[in-house]
Amino acid sequence: MHRPLRLLSCIPAALLGLSLAGCGGGVSGMFKGSGTTYPPVDPAAVKVVESKELMTESYVELGVARGKAPTAQQAVDAAKFHCAQRGGGNLLIMNTAPFQSDGRWSVDATCARTEGAPSRAGGRAPR
Repeated sequence: MHRPLRLLSCIPAALLGLSLAGCGGGVSGMFKGSGTTYPPVDPAAVKVVESKELMTESYVELGVARGKAPTAQQAVDAAKFHCAQRGGGNLLIMNTAPFQSDGRWSVDATCARTEGAPSRAGGRAPR
């Protein structure tokens, strides 16, 4: 009798790209900071880089961002969201390529910020 209500409660979470306990197969993510955080930025402004070796500009590491989802792109997007909103990062530097585990895709990346990046989306760089 409670199952239809539970299913309906998963629908808004799925539309928002969020994961709730009991809503299997959803999108989830996290950010674990290293102590340096900035105000949130727009996740669409986060640049994804395949590895640290490919970085050509100076950056500051803010922590680790992870994402899990049914597809690799959704997992990357979840990690970008948490990097941008929780850490204020504008770079997602992949530690490994997206990988599949237990039927879901996972992303493990370094959340970083380019030196001189705007402090807020559309703002000026901090002085």
